[in-house]
Amino acid sequence: MWMTPLHSAAATDAAHDDSVTSVTTISQNWFDAPICRNCSTNLSTTYCGSCGQKAARRLSFGDLVKESWERIRWFEKDSLKTLFRLIFQPGLVARDYVHGKRASYMHPLKLLVALVAILVLILAANQYFQRFDFVGQNRDVERMAQRVVNYANWSFTLGIAAIFLGSWIGFRRRSNYNAIEHAVLAIYCQNLILAIVILNLLPTLVWHSSHFILLHKQASAYYLYAIKLAIVATAYSQFFRLNIARDWPRLLLACLIYAAASWLLLRGYATAILWIVQ
Repeated sequence: MWMTPLHSAAATDAAHDDSVTSVTTISQNWFDAPICRNCSTNLSTTYCGSCGQKAARRLSFGDLVKESWERIRWFEKDSLKTLFRLIFQPGLVARDYVHGKRASYMHPLKLLVALVAILVLILAANQYFQRFDFVGQNRDVERMAQRVVNYANWSFTLGIAAIFLGSWIGFRRRSNYNAIEHAVLAIYCQNLILAIVILNLLPTLVWHSSHFILLHKQASAYYLYAIKLAIVATAYSQFFRLNIARDWPRLLLACLIYAAASWLLLRGYATAILWIVQ
């Protein structure tokens, strides 16, 4: 009987479903058959050429532990490798990724999520945002500040927008990068900034007294801002292959746009949160 490709595919899927449901007992023969148990494609190699899954084996405790460890190990390897190169070459990492060298680096959004998660855990452990120098002086202000803390975790990625604006306005016509490629630069750059912030917070996990944390906040307000600005300037220079002697006015403009946008976004965010909690 003549069948359309759609009917043929449906018949194949139905046959696969029937074969799975017909198995009432599981045995090693089921896994030894040269068939991908994920998509039912015939296997000629260890990995399926259709869906990419490795040939399935019957689960054992050792296999479960090994697979879990391999996933964690490769995640750590990719993230540490990417972070290490970001320290010295944030713009070149973004440039390589945009130009197609993607297997060598961790996906920028995946790395961002991991770093934000680590930062949130550290801030929860040291109660960094819960320490105020006006505690006991004004209960209304203190209560409002504590409510603002509940929304503070969402502010970690505001820097991406500021970096993007500096890049887009300062270098939009350079190298023919589109908006998404500018965004990749912004995300990788913010990843490095978050990593620096995490390192900066580590001493507060050891010395977590209110006095030390308040001093830490005051000092961090100065040197962290300078470090962030240096990271952004370096990333812009590397990503756009700038000649500092010739392109310094454009670089200065982009950095000023980043600094102004960062300041405005943070204060706009704080104002919005205060309006919400009131």
